Amino acid sequence: MSDATEHIAGWEAAGIIDRATADRLRTAGSVATSQAVEPDGRAPDRSAVSAMFGPSVTIAEAFAYLGGAFLLAAWSSLMVRGGASGDSELTIGVLSLVAAGALAGLGAWLRRGTERRSRAAGVAFLVAAAYVAAATFAFATWAGLEWTATAVVSAAVALLAAAGLRIVHPAVLTQIAVLTWLTALAASLLSWIGQAVFPETVSEVTGIPTQSGPDPIILVIASATWWLAIAMVIGLIGLREAGARDDPLALRRAAVSRFWAGITAVIGMSTAVTRTVYDGDDFSHQVLEPWVGVAALLILSAVLVERAFRRDATSYIYAAALGLIVALSYFNLNYLSDSQELALLLEGIILLGVGFGADRLRRRIGQGPTEPPVAMEQPVPNAAEDPLVNTI
Repeated sequence: MSDATEHIAGWEAAGIIDRATADRLRTAGSVATSQAVEPDGRAPDRSAVSAMFGPSVTIAEAFAYLGGAFLLAAWSSLMVRGGASGDSELTIGVLSLVAAGALAGLGAWLRRGTERRSRAAGVAFLVAAAYVAAATFAFATWAGLEWTATAVVSAAVALLAAAGLRIVHPAVLTQIAVLTWLTALAASLLSWIGQAVFPETVSEVTGIPTQSGPDPIILVIASATWWLAIAMVIGLIGLREAGARDDPLALRRAAVSRFWAGITAVIGMSTAVTRTVYDGDDFSHQVLEPWVGVAALLILSAVLVERAFRRDATSYIYAAALGLIVALSYFNLNYLSDSQELALLLEGIILLGVGFGADRLRRRIGQGPTEPPVAMEQPVPNAAEDPLVNTI
């Protein structure tokens, strides 16, 4: 146990700081000790994203990842070549399962080592879930399922595999695997439902797909509602992770989940409100008036900013900035851009303004009292601001 850890344990035992503050100090200390030291003794600046994934990548580690990528590329090429003859889907499915099993075994061997080995285990589990999805997709195709149903089944199986690996190895990368396949399952289900309710027909003259069924506005509202609901589910996952105070790594997983929830909400809303359809004359038009979509994105960005200050997490600030950029760019494209030069000028102003404003808001989050409550008249250490929760 390091001296810093001993001091924190002593402060907690004496009642000077509570358990939550002690956990935040231990997490901050683990990040600080993993950073390199400059010649003058100062710790170098390190981005919040790199801090999320542990210590810096060494030369040997970088070459190990590069070599592993080439091995996987060779195996994938073998899968495609082997599938070119006979039952291609069955061959690809079997070889994908072999790769997934080998990667899962490698991750199980690596996960109990150092922090860098644990990160490598997360990478192995992340790729293993992708191979599980590939295997399921191949088997479902071989069984004759339609492509929409195949996508749903493969995403669901990959999500189950990712969730199992997340239980075995609770880390940021396995959390990303769960969120990835949860989002993929949501997208697949939405596509499957959309095909059932709004079947597409292809024009024999132009080859342009057209939709039939209810008014497309229903699909826009349903799509926006669907993605907002999925974002709320992911946000609740982040809230649950943030409540696990006995696990310092849970703070990193909470930050990733909140960031993912915000981005999912913004991208889902953007794709819904900017939807275009082809009419009976094979001309495309937007389902919603652009100003309606802009207003919806601005409201969503405001909600994300409120969540950022309410939950004391800048993860939502980045998503709100993206939503504001999309809204203003969409407004610029439809109402203000009389010429290419004016469009580029306004877009530059939008990016600079939103970037500067988002940075100012990010700095204001987490600026509450930094000293723990005094339980007795003793010198009290400053509780350092958590660089993980309040950054991403």
